[in-house]
Amino acid sequence: MDVSYPVDLFVRRPAQVWAMPIERPFGNWTLVAVFNYTNKAALGGPPRTFTAKLDAANDLHLDPNKEYLVYEFWTKKFLGTFKGTFTSNAVNPYDVDMYSVVEKQNHPVLISTSRHIRQMAFDIKDLAYDRGQRALSGVSRAVAGDPYQLRIYIPDGFIPQRVQLSNGLGATMKTEGNLLTADFVTTTGKDVTWKVFF
Repeated sequence: MDVSYPVDLFVRRPAQVWAMPIERPFGNWTLVAVFNYTNKAALGGPPRTFTAKLDAANDLHLDPNKEYLVYEFWTKKFLGTFKGTFTSNAVNPYDVDMYSVVEKQNHPVLISTSRHIRQMAFDIKDLAYDRGQRALSGVSRAVAGDPYQLRIYIPDGFIPQRVQLSNGLGATMKTEGNLLTADFVTTTGKDVTWKVFF
């Protein structure tokens, strides 16, 4: 079971920042939720947004010397990298941001999926990078008829070539900066084995 903890338990009541370390045989990453519970504003001012500045080591239990990739689930945006500290987006009143935080590598890395707010923790069953083939591969739990998206960070020097899917499925690839998205829909609930070549 994945267990979350309140990052700011002794700072705010109720806590507005929660982290969930994810550990799988194929890798580790962290999910971070930043909540804004209020609409209270200064007299005559606009509604207050909420921003959290998080320390990699103390707040997220990450290595402060490593660089991490950040993807936000609801806006579907890759926010770049951070090292040492991470500052969230300004969260609107009565809203939440859900971040996937994955260690940066010198090869393509899966940083999010569209299946669930737990981004990869719920649906990814296996994941690996083959340096010889220059291919990132994995197995995803699928829901029949529901569009599914892989979100992959591409380091400089890597160019997506094609996506190979099981069950005779096809995928649509799109690249924007260092982010590659691969979309597909399956007609069955069978697991989908996929491989992205670079």
